Amino acid sequence: MSVNSSVVFMVYRFIFSVCFTASAFVANAQDSAPSSHFVFDDNFDGDIVINEVRVPKLGEALYTYYEALGWRGRAAGYAGIQAHPRGHIYIFSIWDHKSHAAPIRAVHRGAKTLTQKFGGEGTGLKSWNFELGWETGHWYTLVSRAWPVGEHTFYGYWVRSGKTGRWTHLVTMDVAAKEAYFKGSTDAFIEDWLNTGSKPRTTNLRGGWKRKLDGQWHAFGGGRYSVNRWDLVPGKRSFNFKTNWDGGVASDEDGPFYFMTAGGRDTKPSAANPSQHSIKRTETKPGYAPINLKSAKVRLAKRGKLELTWETDPKTLPQFAYTITGHDNSSGEGEALFRLEQVEPHARSATLPVRPPLGQARVFVRLRIRDVLGHQSEAVKVKLTNEQK
Repeated sequence: MSVNSSVVFMVYRFIFSVCFTASAFVANAQDSAPSSHFVFDDNFDGDIVINEVRVPKLGEALYTYYEALGWRGRAAGYAGIQAHPRGHIYIFSIWDHKSHAAPIRAVHRGAKTLTQKFGGEGTGLKSWNFELGWETGHWYTLVSRAWPVGEHTFYGYWVRSGKTGRWTHLVTMDVAAKEAYFKGSTDAFIEDWLNTGSKPRTTNLRGGWKRKLDGQWHAFGGGRYSVNRWDLVPGKRSFNFKTNWDGGVASDEDGPFYFMTAGGRDTKPSAANPSQHSIKRTETKPGYAPINLKSAKVRLAKRGKLELTWETDPKTLPQFAYTITGHDNSSGEGEALFRLEQVEPHARSATLPVRPPLGQARVFVRLRIRDVLGHQSEAVKVKLTNEQK
């Protein structure tokens, strides 16, 4: 073979290699399961959002995000669960906004919850928990609440396992914007982020709620199911699975629920894209068991201060705020010797100032807890005397 023919051969081989690689990339890039949304009927501002999510036993696919809560506004964000290579994880994230006076920060991280900045589709702060875990076939309740703290807005995130009945506080984030509440309709979403469209993935949703800023509850009564049409055309991420999706309402022994399925070569639509679906709701407010304050202990600490610790029942609604008062009588009558009211969901202890004359006196301490949905616990009373130093 001559030098010229060798050069020509190498050029053709290079062109073939590039074309083959590009073709393979394009084909692979079109293999994602179709991204699907269910947008609920709560198009108003609110301070609490709730949804229940389940991945059925045959509905799990690796590299899938099952979002149950998505919202807009100056603290827009999302929450859900993922089938991640490192395990079954919980996600809660908030996007940066031009109105923020400072970066978003985590003021509380639950056990094993990690937080870090994210980029890509916008920037912000994300949290994830790889340790708590979730299982297919069980319902999980996700709750987020926003509340004002000075010129900022705090966002908390709690989850409840339908298998164990236990609530867990995963994270609280500080957003440097005043009154940045949940805006618009709540969005649920199912996403394949790594071109695994040949495998079906399914999300089930039920029992959604949003609390209006006036304190009134709205039960999700229906919404709009849709698949991202722009991903279904040639060259786009889901073209090879453009007809492999489905969504609507189904039912089992636990009652009706919404479902979305994306991917899987045998999946075929039974509904239009987009389409409206509804489930009749008769409840007027969420029915989760109100918080139960199990116990409290108090002692006279150094420098004339009271230290109070307490425990709540993890199978009842989680703590949001507490009120502690001290009186010189067991009935709590008359002016309080001291009073502390604090919104601090993760606190389980407080140190209280005591006037010096009380060092040798009897003090009756009362503790009440308010849960994340607004219920007040019964007061727990603890008597402190100078013998308890």
